[in-house]
Amino acid sequence: MMITTIREAIASINAHDTTKISDWRLVERRLERQERYYVASKAEQARTVDETLYSLTVYVDTIASGAGGSGGTSSGAGTGSLPNAASGSASSEGTNNPSASPTLKKFRGEATITIQPTFSRAECEAKIRQAAFAASKSRNPWFELPGPSAPKTSVPVSGFEALSPAERIETVRHAFFSAANRFGGNARINSLELFITKETKRLLNSRGFDFASTIWRGYSEFVVEADSSSGTVELFDDIEFSEPDASRLSEAIETRLAQVRDRAHAAPMPTLHDLPVILRGKEAEEVFGWFFHNSRTEMIYSKASAFEAGKSVQESDKGEAPVESLDVFAEPVISGLPSSSAFDADGFPLKRTAVIEDGILKTLIGSIRHADWLGVPRKGAFGLFSVSPGTMSLDEMHAAPYLEPVMFSDFRLDPVTGDFGAEMRLAYYFDGAKVVPVTGGSISGSLSALRAAMRRSKEVGLAAHSLCPKAVMLQGVIITGAC
Repeated sequence: MMITTIREAIASINAHDTTKISDWRLVERRLERQERYYVASKAEQARTVDETLYSLTVYVDTIASGAGGSGGTSSGAGTGSLPNAASGSASSEGTNNPSASPTLKKFRGEATITIQPTFSRAECEAKIRQAAFAASKSRNPWFELPGPSAPKTSVPVSGFEALSPAERIETVRHAFFSAANRFGGNARINSLELFITKETKRLLNSRGFDFASTIWRGYSEFVVEADSSSGTVELFDDIEFSEPDASRLSEAIETRLAQVRDRAHAAPMPTLHDLPVILRGKEAEEVFGWFFHNSRTEMIYSKASAFEAGKSVQESDKGEAPVESLDVFAEPVISGLPSSSAFDADGFPLKRTAVIEDGILKTLIGSIRHADWLGVPRKGAFGLFSVSPGTMSLDEMHAAPYLEPVMFSDFRLDPVTGDFGAEMRLAYYFDGAKVVPVTGGSISGSLSALRAAMRRSKEVGLAAHSLCPKAVMLQGVIITGAC
């Protein structure tokens, strides 16, 4: 068994080498993947992929003289690799040894490698030895790996589990193509790729943590098209899922089919001023994600985020008060999303955590090492989040003139500054009397300036990594016309 081989290789290195591996973390991933490739409604290719992957991170501790630096190297002479730290003790904040000299500090370096399941014991040992050497040259503030811990939540069993391989593919395929059939050829699927993966994952470390889980990951990307007076127009989209939820899958592709049909006769985007912009779907999630990601320990520690615990994250740069308060929760599990997990990547148990309440940053979430370095409680690194519904319904958002972009060439939102901008491939412009599909032009702005006046829809739905309002309305966005 490869896990046993890796353990033996580490033990051999620690018994015979000068550079000792103080701790380690190992991830085994066994993947069973079904792949289908369609052109129009015809299956062009079918593949089945089975693979096993091993990712090993080794940690090497050193004692160094000098004050050192955050994430950098220390100054002064006198360094040495420490023996295996798994049997030692340390505080949960990763405090350096208090009995050591004030001029000496404990540091931790790390390196991550991929080990092939076909490696021999000698090949494993050689590669792990190289990783240990690389880790010994890295010197970051010390932190402790999590030990054994019971999960604080559970991931529900996916509906895919009860289906045969053929039923899994057919359920998802039918959801997509039955939606296309309703358009009668006015809009159609040009091509579609479908992947359904069962991932059996085992995470273990030198501190005695050992947890196995099963994750279902569905993914599809597709191109839809329609005929216009100047030729065929296309739109691209993708979706991630962990359940055979036919209604959600059908809705995703049906929405894009309706939009590509409108794109076929869209007018050039006019120049507009002082008009609210409504963002939907992935772009709305990116707006909410900006608040979530700037509440992470790693963002605070590196000073990339301007957020401060106990202070408002909604006030604009000019000090404007928010029109409606925001609540954001870190979520270990959201049904239907494949990033659900009971533990984070380090093996820290996750539970639902209030991050932002009434617009105030209450809790920092993120990697445990950065929590230790900041001296705040460990909460873990979450891949999912939820956002409280707003006070406006979609109908209310659509009652007055607006611009609603629904497809961009490449929407970009800076994770630090909140600056965003993109060219629009399709948007809907309501002038107060009628809704017109438009194309071309662009929008730009900055969440730092616009966040106070931001409004959220009452309606919520699943996005790629969240359960959040379906739409967000922004005031003051710069709109540039196509002509």
